[in-house]
Amino acid sequence: MDLHTLFLAQTGLLAATAAMLWVSRSDVDHRNGMRRWRWAITSQALAYLVLAIPASGPWAVATGLAANLAGAVSVSLFFIAIRRFAGRSWNVRRLVAMVVAVTVAGAVTGEHVAWAAIFNGFAYAGYEWLNALSLWRDARPETERVQRVVAAFYVCMGLVLPLRAIALLLIGRPGLGLDHDNAWQLPIYAFGFVYLVITNLGFVLMCKIRAEADTRLQARTDDLTALPNRRALDEEMRHALAGAQRSGRPFAVVMADVDRFKMINDTHGHGIGDATLTAFSARLAGALRGPDRAYRYGGEEFCLLLPDTDARGARVLAERAREQVMRPFEGAVHDLTASFGVTAWQAGDTLDTLFRRADRALYAAKSGGRNRVEIG
Repeated sequence: MDLHTLFLAQTGLLAATAAMLWVSRSDVDHRNGMRRWRWAITSQALAYLVLAIPASGPWAVATGLAANLAGAVSVSLFFIAIRRFAGRSWNVRRLVAMVVAVTVAGAVTGEHVAWAAIFNGFAYAGYEWLNALSLWRDARPETERVQRVVAAFYVCMGLVLPLRAIALLLIGRPGLGLDHDNAWQLPIYAFGFVYLVITNLGFVLMCKIRAEADTRLQARTDDLTALPNRRALDEEMRHALAGAQRSGRPFAVVMADVDRFKMINDTHGHGIGDATLTAFSARLAGALRGPDRAYRYGGEEFCLLLPDTDARGARVLAERAREQVMRPFEGAVHDLTASFGVTAWQAGDTLDTLFRRADRALYAAKSGGRNRVEIG
């Protein structure tokens, strides 16, 4: 296989990948970096296509300029896409300076593409290392394994590019072909092909996994208060019950209900009612310890799940939350209060028995005059 055939093969791979990404584009692509990645692959496919065209003389100068411009733009866009995915910023001026330098080098070297490759090897290596660093340091749990694999390939390319550039400089009359004198570069080209597959497929998988995780999170989150919802509570309660049955370690459940919430809605309107629930949830969550969780159970009713807590400790925390809720806050409702029902896990408990006891305690708090804590 000669070099031009290899470049055509890489062009086909990149063009097919870019085409599928263009077909499957969506509105969320600008948030995860996929939009930049799509343009980067398109630009990289164009660069390899130009390199695959044999050229000499003035035409070589034009193709060298075009290929290096498209290649530098793709490297910049890949870098921006990864920074976007990782939630990091980037310096546009430095990227523009790199694109200009690589493009000029390609125009000057003309048909001596090996000298352009030497220059690009040093110019691109830094971005390979920065890409690896971003993916390695900013890995979310759900995408960590894929990010680490992609980062490893960026590290390898960050080593291969400058080492090959140094080797070409030491040769004195460098060439990029696959003839007998340059057979030592064959593993490098093979690695480059694998690198294209891994980094492009890896980034797509990272975006897919993150989108699925965000969808799961949205399904378990209450839109108004941003607290976990009833579905999340049921899942966590099952885990807590299973853990308590295995180890005997206690946990407590607290039901909380905003007092006279219907009157707030009827008097001030649903907008103020929503603002009241949002403020209440923030106060409730603010009273918790590190491992505790607050959930919106439904309507104006909330639930607290307190690991490693008995009934007495849960009552102390519920009293603290009750006092926290009473603090004045900006809005139409200045005398907000809540009632709390507390219960703790007992051997043989199920979800139903726990919630029934907590509900009875909450009802007792309501019947006893509201703005109080009762244990069930």
